[in-house]
Amino acid sequence: MKLLNLQKKYEGHYLSYYIAEYLNNDNNIKLYEFTSRNKNLTIDNFGKYVPCGVGIVPFSINKDKVLLQREFRMACNQWVYNFPTGLIDEGETPESAIKRELYEETGVELVQIDKVLPISYASAPITDEAIILMIGRAQGEIKESSSADEEIIAKWYTKEEIEELFNNNTLMSIRTQIILYNWISK
Repeated sequence: MKLLNLQKKYEGHYLSYYIAEYLNNDNNIKLYEFTSRNKNLTIDNFGKYVPCGVGIVPFSINKDKVLLQREFRMACNQWVYNFPTGLIDEGETPESAIKRELYEETGVELVQIDKVLPISYASAPITDEAIILMIGRAQGEIKESSSADEEIIAKWYTKEEIEELFNNNTLMSIRTQIILYNWISK
């Protein structure tokens, strides 16, 4: 594959819409549509990811519960279960960003970060958005999200309650589903 051209078609507040023109292995031109948080993608900086977001898998102190969010996702027009995530603000470290996001979205405080996973893509088929996912421990009383723009209901879940979510075909992000399945399968 060879990138021939990259064109921004639309710039929104959070995302920009691009069309990449490639020469495929059969020497045919292929157009590929995707979104990016980078409003200034060029052929030279395309593919050089910079993490713009963070996520956390927050376990209770003794790891017998996990904190999940049930959040209304406009792109799906559905309530979807996921882990707390958010953007890294200018001047923030990934660790300070996830502390802030966890507290803003749930009222819960991050006690420790057990593991910082390598950078990953949020949804490689449709966006170049790169995030840093952390595994940690949190505690505190759950409070309503402080954002008027987000509809979030947070709750601590046991393995049995997660199993029940699976049995009820509850909608989840794929990353959340994989992590939860692995947690309850141990």
